[in-house]
Amino acid sequence: MTVKNEAKSEPAFSILVIRCDRLGDVLLSTPVFSAIKQNFKGARLTVMVQDFVAPVIRGLPEVDEVLIYEPKGRHAGIRGFFRLLGELRARHFRMGILLQSQFRLAAAVFGAGIRYRVGPLSKIYSFFFYNRGLRQRRSRVEMHEADYNLQLLRRIGVRVVARAQETRAAVAPEKVVAARSWLWEQGWDPSSPLIAIHPGMGGSALNWPELHYAELAKALVQEGKTVVLSAGAAEYGLVDRIADLILKPDSSVSAGNERGPGKLLIYRGGENGRNLEDLGALYTHAAVVVAPSTGPLHLAVSLGRPVVTFYPPIRVQSAIRWGPYLKDEERASILVPDNYCGEDYKCRGPVCHYYPCMSRLSVPEALTEVHHQIDYAKNQV
Repeated sequence: MTVKNEAKSEPAFSILVIRCDRLGDVLLSTPVFSAIKQNFKGARLTVMVQDFVAPVIRGLPEVDEVLIYEPKGRHAGIRGFFRLLGELRARHFRMGILLQSQFRLAAAVFGAGIRYRVGPLSKIYSFFFYNRGLRQRRSRVEMHEADYNLQLLRRIGVRVVARAQETRAAVAPEKVVAARSWLWEQGWDPSSPLIAIHPGMGGSALNWPELHYAELAKALVQEGKTVVLSAGAAEYGLVDRIADLILKPDSSVSAGNERGPGKLLIYRGGENGRNLEDLGALYTHAAVVVAPSTGPLHLAVSLGRPVVTFYPPIRVQSAIRWGPYLKDEERASILVPDNYCGEDYKCRGPVCHYYPCMSRLSVPEALTEVHHQIDYAKNQV
């Protein structure tokens, strides 16, 4: 079943897209925004996300309005649910698309009387709340997460070719200028390639070892490049430990402030009111961003930056579903341990013959890929 064609040209046609989880998940949903605007001419698109993600979504040209979902704030509890219900009813949405099933959100879309309700049929309640649901088994990892999101649009008559749309993020020009000023104050010479390394992640997948990140950063600095270690508010200790490994008393690595080749800088997200838009602004100046499977990696990709990244061979954590989503796959170097892993959901730990397999991804291999991405970007200019 599809939505009637005349709805596609109806100016008052209002669409709500909901993705209220982490940064990477939201960014991998942005191809849906573009596809909707291209197929529903004149429609008004509203996106609901959590507050911390909103800064990199608000400026997207496809998004007309951003609603903030506060599950631990004004939308908590029974009163919060009815408050959410009232907010949705007041906007008279004709269509609601939930890219991830959550009971409260699905119930709110249903209770608000939204006519077309799209979502993955993955939970028992979803069969009741969605009248344009699609059966998906994402844990089988048969396609990329972004393609799973786009696949849902088939239930409203929209078909999109895989990777026809790239992920996108918005960063205000003044933020880009402010990030450049901060880098300059820290001693960055713009003639030297800036390499951003974000070693932290939320633990949803296996990561590259801390010592490897430190050795890679040190090798790059010794080549005369400026390296900035970026960290979220929960990752300060991690970058401090990595910095300590790099800046040993016998090290020739400089901590910055003096202009010249070879610098190590630290960027702490959350300090001085910094948000994800400020982190994105920092990445716009990077020649390459190095990061594991995490939101900042997808932020860099969404801003058009070349990336070097590390993924485990475990099925549900693999790059097949969660890797960089690009038209030009040469812009991403994806390193995966070259060993057999029959695990679907989590690492077996010391029981596995190859444990810890992520340490098998060598620093020289990663360094080679950083050089490759720098050279590839130069050749594209």
